[in-house]
Amino acid sequence: MNTSVWPMNDEHLYAFSSGIVVILLGLMLFMAYRLYVHNRRATYRTLIYSLGLDLAHQLFQLALLLKLAPQKSLLTFLGSTLQVISFILLNFAVFELYHKKRPRTRAWYYSLLGICVAISVSVIFSGRESLRQIWEVGVIHSPVLDGFMLALSPLFALMFAPHIGQPKRYVFALSISFALQLVTIIDRYGYPDNAFYETIAALLPIAYYILLFMVLFERVVELLQSAYRSSITDGLTNLYNRRFFMNQLEHALRSGREVGAIFCDIDNFKKLNDTQGHQQADVVLKQVAQILTEETDGIGLPGRYGGEELVAFVTGPASSSLAVAEKIRARIEKETIVTASVGHCAAGKGIAADKLMKQADEAMYHSKKSGKNRVTDYAHWMNNAV
Repeated sequence: MNTSVWPMNDEHLYAFSSGIVVILLGLMLFMAYRLYVHNRRATYRTLIYSLGLDLAHQLFQLALLLKLAPQKSLLTFLGSTLQVISFILLNFAVFELYHKKRPRTRAWYYSLLGICVAISVSVIFSGRESLRQIWEVGVIHSPVLDGFMLALSPLFALMFAPHIGQPKRYVFALSISFALQLVTIIDRYGYPDNAFYETIAALLPIAYYILLFMVLFERVVELLQSAYRSSITDGLTNLYNRRFFMNQLEHALRSGREVGAIFCDIDNFKKLNDTQGHQQADVVLKQVAQILTEETDGIGLPGRYGGEELVAFVTGPASSSLAVAEKIRARIEKETIVTASVGHCAAGKGIAADKLMKQADEAMYHSKKSGKNRVTDYAHWMNNAV
């Protein structure tokens, strides 16, 4: 083949590719570090180790290409071994972002690492009369290690792809890794110094690490969103917690919009808890919470105030928020085994969130004293009291 059509020197192309990969790995390592700082899980620590090891391998390869490291056979082969080990660690780390490592997975993890180390040790010491030969200038290649690396991509596709949230993208990345290793084997043992294969082998790592970056980035976003959601919601009902609810209510009041507060308390909840147990009581809480969520969707916000007290606010005229309160009460009576006493209060001008909820609470308490399973509007109640 006429290599004059390839204007860039192969070493320069490999150096360019390694430089891009180093940047991508640096970004991924930063994301992993931020995850670990936010939540010190062992999974994120494993991810940091795997990315750090891969980054060390890429920097070593870059040093060899730029002739900053000696071209010793042992060093070049250890670089290949480091590549396989980092590939194993990185794929297990991606899996652990979605699932905890199980005993069977742990067995695979240590077995694959053990096989890699065993192959490397046998290659280094076999067929050499002295240790001095290991340190000679040159390159050591192992068809067995290269074949092992080739087999890892389909193995990980079968093991991990069905269990992670981005199977297509992950399999695509592994397919590129498989193609890269296949081209590398062809270049080393079939058509050495072939410009076409060397160019493909130099460029494919960029595509692989871009896809890996996308997989990791999307998972990091999912984890951060999940962590934020957990910090503002109640774990049992998935309603917003009291702190977040009050902040949002205060924000709605400051915006100048008409706001109506709804305060619900499940009737005879303690009796239900004592007679039918915590599990049934939790089921009822979830059912009532779902009703509040559905009735305020797009027009307000539901929350859990504490215990069996569930709240909501609705933006719009007082008549519409009062109608929502009545609909919530009616649905609870119809769709669950309990009833609820409900208080409603339309926000007056300049009222604070705490005071508004206190008035809605007082209206709810009046519903309790008046026979339960009813809605009391605070303004109407106050007018009648006068």
